[in-house]
Amino acid sequence: MKRVFATAAPLFAIVAVFISACAPGPSTTPGQPAGGEQGAQRSSEPKVLTVAIVSELEAWNTDLIRASRSGGITLLHHIAHNKLVVETGAFAWVPQLAVEQLSIEKGTWQVNPDKTMVTTWRIHPNVRWHDGAPFTSDDLMFTFNVMKDPEIPNPVTAPLRVMQSATAPDPYTFVINWSAPYVDADQAPWLTIMPRHLMEDAYKNDKAGFLSHPWITTDFVGLGPYRLSKWERGSHMEFTRFDQYFRGRPPLDTVIMRFIPDETVQVAAMLAGSLDAIPASGSGTDVALEVQRRWEGTGNRVGGNLSGRFYDVEPQHRTEVARPLNGLADVTVRRAFYQAIDRDQLVDALSQGLGPPADSWFFPGHELRPQIESAIPRFPYDVTAAARQLGEAGWTRGADRILVHSQTGSPFDVQIATQREDAKAASIVANAWRAIGARVEEFPITADRLDDLEALSKSPGARMGSQTFFNMYTNRFHSAGIAAPGNRWTGRNRSGYNNPRMDALLDQLVATIAPAERLPLHRELLQEQMGDLVVMPLYWGYDSYFVAKGVKGGSGDGWNFFEWDKE
Repeated sequence: MKRVFATAAPLFAIVAVFISACAPGPSTTPGQPAGGEQGAQRSSEPKVLTVAIVSELEAWNTDLIRASRSGGITLLHHIAHNKLVVETGAFAWVPQLAVEQLSIEKGTWQVNPDKTMVTTWRIHPNVRWHDGAPFTSDDLMFTFNVMKDPEIPNPVTAPLRVMQSATAPDPYTFVINWSAPYVDADQAPWLTIMPRHLMEDAYKNDKAGFLSHPWITTDFVGLGPYRLSKWERGSHMEFTRFDQYFRGRPPLDTVIMRFIPDETVQVAAMLAGSLDAIPASGSGTDVALEVQRRWEGTGNRVGGNLSGRFYDVEPQHRTEVARPLNGLADVTVRRAFYQAIDRDQLVDALSQGLGPPADSWFFPGHELRPQIESAIPRFPYDVTAAARQLGEAGWTRGADRILVHSQTGSPFDVQIATQREDAKAASIVANAWRAIGARVEEFPITADRLDDLEALSKSPGARMGSQTFFNMYTNRFHSAGIAAPGNRWTGRNRSGYNNPRMDALLDQLVATIAPAERLPLHRELLQEQMGDLVVMPLYWGYDSYFVAKGVKGGSGDGWNFFEWDKE
């Protein structure tokens, strides 16, 4: 793959313009300047870490509220809250509030002869909420009851269907009884822990208004190393050290999380010394490389890694709302439009080739990749093959080179809906589709439109988005997760995909624990999902990060935020 690295000279011309806009407030301490001139922070000074992310939080509990977890939102959760177990940057799961991971050998994960399961979580005894109240298994029991309550719809389906009941036999033990095996039970799925002492009254007395409870939306009280002390909407959040944190005294006095939606402004603020870290930047590989050259020898760091998410085009699968008629809801048309996209060119344009093309949800380097490679259906870039398949589906180009359907006489008018961060990729895809005769509208999903879940679910053409490995083999495209009026359009299967054979494979996969038995299911699911092009995988995300000299940590989603520090 040809990789050409451009420079980012225009960035530095605008640094001065943004310095005043990016200057820290009176309670912040600026980060290390780009040249490294600032000396180490004196021990008598408070340790203040100032970090920037793209998005502002919509809801603290995204298990209950369908809200974005991208744009750095996950970092906020790691700062202020903890879970039973947490996913590391290497895509492994380690205990956090739990004393240890579930284990078949130790008897905390039991699979019975009748295919039921019992999982037993043991939690640390000295954990406290930020208001000082003790965290016990009663909080887990309360969370479980809320998530299982049919009067409080939530977007979760697959694991909750088989979580039959739960008990809290003592303050530090929580037991879940499962009606069927579930392979990711050791990830404590969909149990974002809620404080019983703060929310039980609202749950009992106002279920209709429960999802608007201040804990979910604004006044968060968590279990993490830092507690929320201030929230200036549209600007920043401040977190202060929680001295009663069960792992010991957190190293920082204050964490300031600034919301800067423009990555160029983020980098300018970093260069001006107003930030200590940008954990995940979408500013572009060319900018990252130029900053790296500028910082050489200063002790400031620029790096990057695969994000663990692949970006895709998700077609509308509901035939009653998909447009045009006989368009992307037809698998032959989907295959043609997919083969019209040059994914190598796409990743060169977006990440200088560092975020490789995607052909499925198995990322490069995944431990199973060598064993599933041959099962992945191939759709190489081939506009001739695309034209042939479109002809088979009744679409041919007229004198004006626009695709027209042989039966309806209608042109191929299609919409690509996209959020701002995916706009560049959407334009590249749109141009590829225009080249084969489609008339493409690039439709921006603005912040106000994100709240209209029904409209998002009924997007008539296709939507740019991203998926994870976990999404693709749980409820993301299971028919039980279809967004519909019954779940207030919160279902994660937004595009309405319905395939009984795939449902059966998904159900079987999550119920199969032994790795050797899972492998043929992964292969068959790949053939089914990718053969049908439920989504069109495009490329793997690549996140750059920027960290000032003297900062420990500062990259990734912050799963180990308790260890982040600053000299």
